Amino acid sequence: MATDSTSLNRLKTELQGSRGLIHKVRKEFIPSGSKLAALAWEKSSFQSQRLTEETVRRRFNELLCELIDLEYKLYLQYEEKCKSEGVIESVVQRSEKRRYPNVSRLVAQSLKIIRDDKLGDIDKLLALGSTLRPFYKLVEQSFAQGRMSRAGGSSQFHLEKLLTLAGYKGQFEMQQVLNGTVDFLFPGKYAWEKDRQKCVILSIKRTLRERYKQVFEELETTKGMTIYLLVTETYEEAESDITESKIDKLKEQNVYLVVRDEIREKRFPRKANVLGFTEFINAELPKRRALWKSLSNPRRRHR
Repeated sequence: MATDSTSLNRLKTELQGSRGLIHKVRKEFIPSGSKLAALAWEKSSFQSQRLTEETVRRRFNELLCELIDLEYKLYLQYEEKCKSEGVIESVVQRSEKRRYPNVSRLVAQSLKIIRDDKLGDIDKLLALGSTLRPFYKLVEQSFAQGRMSRAGGSSQFHLEKLLTLAGYKGQFEMQQVLNGTVDFLFPGKYAWEKDRQKCVILSIKRTLRERYKQVFEELETTKGMTIYLLVTETYEEAESDITESKIDKLKEQNVYLVVRDEIREKRFPRKANVLGFTEFINAELPKRRALWKSLSNPRRRHR
């Protein structure tokens, strides 16, 4: 099978996108974000412990980091199984040949190489590598994109549960539409409509990269509000991703960056708009709660 641009585009269309083979196999093999998040709680080192408000606040950084890292590890295990079993099994199924003809021809060509007795082992490996290289490149691209797109939702699951355990039950609403959709709104839409300057927005991202610019979209309708951008990336990822220039741009827009304690302590100890997870839950959020407490919830009052 030739790998000219036309053939490559056809192969890409069959493998990637919402109708592609990879999307189909991912749905069959990889659990949803909420299921993976729940599984991380079940497998966590603290799953059998009684987590009090005081415990959650004191260990907030430890708990959140463990959940995020454990879930990502579980995800990679499912992803590997999906690539090694799901994709290969699907492309050799007779029922899929009509739906993915270009992928099927590539597989048929690869099998022909394997069965060719005239070729030596080295020649077979070289021919297979050349034939399958575009296929595996597109497969890896698709899985890499999927990894990035799924991260935020499950982080919200972990944070929602930890906030509830830390004593904030009923004091936030999720996925509220203001100018755009915000992940967390404290204490809720009712308060935002009454006095938005006393409210708090919390947005979650897997990494900072250029995604912090999405938070600025909220600023037209959230002037005067306190906005926090919580990123869950590891210290190693943050070394190249979180820069002083990005932090300064956030500061210009009155946005606080919330990161793992290690990142705050080792890299940005003097940046006033950079907070560690522990400081956020134990100092910053209680300070903001003192402001929104005066805004009573009419739905609670009539219960």
